[in-house]
Amino acid sequence: MRLVTGMLLGVVLAAGVLGAADSQTRVDPATGAQVPSAGPTAAQLAARRGALVAGRQRTGGRVDWQGAVGGLRQTGGAGETLAPNLDKAAVDATRVPILLPTDADLTAGARLYSFGDYYTLTADAPGLGVSLSGTTTVVPLPAGAPLKITPVGPEGATTQRTVDGQLISFVRYGVLYTVEVRCDAPTDPRCMDDNYAQGLAAKTTAVVMGAAARAEAGLGG
Repeated sequence: MRLVTGMLLGVVLAAGVLGAADSQTRVDPATGAQVPSAGPTAAQLAARRGALVAGRQRTGGRVDWQGAVGGLRQTGGAGETLAPNLDKAAVDATRVPILLPTDADLTAGARLYSFGDYYTLTADAPGLGVSLSGTTTVVPLPAGAPLKITPVGPEGATTQRTVDGQLISFVRYGVLYTVEVRCDAPTDPRCMDDNYAQGLAAKTTAVVMGAAARAEAGLGG
């Protein structure tokens, strides 16, 4: 079950997002075979909607390109090394800075889905799926849907328990980012609490900027 993080219940951020997420495959850790990913449930979509809306309330939807370029230079282009197989066309089409965790074992086989100002990167580990997303899309909070999420830690990070894992959202460079982990087994300690997800979010620092983002930042395509 590998899902594009940040899906909204009843709202599609970009045409084809849900179809791309539901049609992807994952590696079965028991057999090594490619198997179809399961689709999302209404409860899972609602959880992601809440985290996304909560994050959008903390940022105005404008990218801090100066800060993003600083992050790119600080990481020294490590993103290309961490995830050498990312679809270059998808990277170049993304108009926001892409963040990657500094974990080459996790990101080596990562897949990127880009919709301009919204992207999701997915990766698999034994018994675990990871989704990392970034967006500047503003989503209004529906009336009658109050959120009870308390921001904690650096950058006002929000932790939310989902049906089968943990989701962390935070704002960096004026962009809302989410880091989600989903476990195949309900007793997997990586999803029982937010320690693993928080650790993954803490090391999601490598910046990747393709042609569109570089143009927006004034660096050229």
